[in-house]
Amino acid sequence: MHESFKALLPLIIPEGVSDYFQLTDHKKDTTGIHIYLEEINSIPVEYKTNKLLSKGFFDEVILQDFPIRGQEVYLHVKRRRWWNLDTGKVVHRDWNVVAIGTRITSDFAAFLKAISRYQPHSLQTIASFYGIKGKKLQRYYRDQLSEYKNWEHRTDARKGLIFPQNIGPYLSIDETSLSQGELYTVVTNKEARGKKGTLVAIMEGTRSENIIPLLQKIPQRLRNKVREITLDLAGNMSLIAKKCFPFASQVIDRFHVQQLATEALQEIRIKYRWEAIDAENQALEEAKATKTNYSPEILSNGDTLKQLLARSRYLLYKDQQNWSAEQAERASLLFERYPSLEKAYQLTRGLSWIFSNTKDKLYAFARLARWNEKVEQSGFKSFNTIARTINLHHNNILNYFDNRSTNASAESFNAKIKAFRAQYRGVGNVNFFLFRLMKLFA
Repeated sequence: MHESFKALLPLIIPEGVSDYFQLTDHKKDTTGIHIYLEEINSIPVEYKTNKLLSKGFFDEVILQDFPIRGQEVYLHVKRRRWWNLDTGKVVHRDWNVVAIGTRITSDFAAFLKAISRYQPHSLQTIASFYGIKGKKLQRYYRDQLSEYKNWEHRTDARKGLIFPQNIGPYLSIDETSLSQGELYTVVTNKEARGKKGTLVAIMEGTRSENIIPLLQKIPQRLRNKVREITLDLAGNMSLIAKKCFPFASQVIDRFHVQQLATEALQEIRIKYRWEAIDAENQALEEAKATKTNYSPEILSNGDTLKQLLARSRYLLYKDQQNWSAEQAERASLLFERYPSLEKAYQLTRGLSWIFSNTKDKLYAFARLARWNEKVEQSGFKSFNTIARTINLHHNNILNYFDNRSTNASAESFNAKIKAFRAQYRGVGNVNFFLFRLMKLFA
């Protein structure tokens, strides 16, 4: 072997291996880079007082190591064995190059374990980064590299996991779906910002009578430290927060309130769209009966009435000042034809303006009261429902104006779980998936 390459070898193969192995061959093919190593005939230090006679090699073992320049690397290792003349037994050097239960080197296994612990990627995705078969890495990690095999919750994790050490003064509570529409209640610590220490509890289902006993396993002194908890309008979430965090101020997320108004606005638009579709169908049937040609009305922007109502969906979500020129033209035509849509749009934006531009809780209370009056005058049934909802929950809604806290951190964490779940293309083993979540976020 050339001296310059000999100096490079220790950097390519696991540390210490080059001291006892010699390179006999190397090649590169479509499967990757193959390095062939044979153990030298050097007496193991633990047998230096014995008389040993070389008895050849064990069968070749193929190990996978760190990839090089995007190429998978395989070490073809032949370990030497000796006959101990003093004991009459075959002996060999004690190696820990291979991670127990795997066919990858210890260093590489430790690296993959660390990556799996800190990167929110499925094991299949991580495996693709480093040239390993996805199912092989998943099997190695689950059965050998991680602590999952000895995890106390390996068979019952889905019933609920709590992490009292992650409790902070500001929490969020929300629901998320892990697999096949099954809902889980998730409590998160806002101060952890979606990183380690975020997950306080994750529990199967949303029924308060099941969730409350689990959360009450967290010591009372820790739960009493919670000063604020954000949540949605669901009554069960409010009850859970009241029973488990008695000293916490409940803050109903402003975006859930605004979403109700937006949905009411879209409901009116959809109603008009169905009417437009029905009118067009009727006109087509009449044209067919009278054997005449039907030409729908084309508006000044090139839309038909049906298209106008369909294409107006997204502009109704936005503030008027954020409309493009095309959206502004479409909105002008829409509101000219349907004045009630404009009135509903203004109610929706008015509610958003209150949350965005009011700092004082007292002023917010007065402005919400005036908004309710406008709703009553509008005659929109769906908006009246929203007004009643605000009246029923006004204390917790107004708590938003104390610290302007929202449930955005919980929604962001749910998005991380969904993205993580999507990489799995469905969660087959929920307990193992929860184990990964625990390692990543708890």
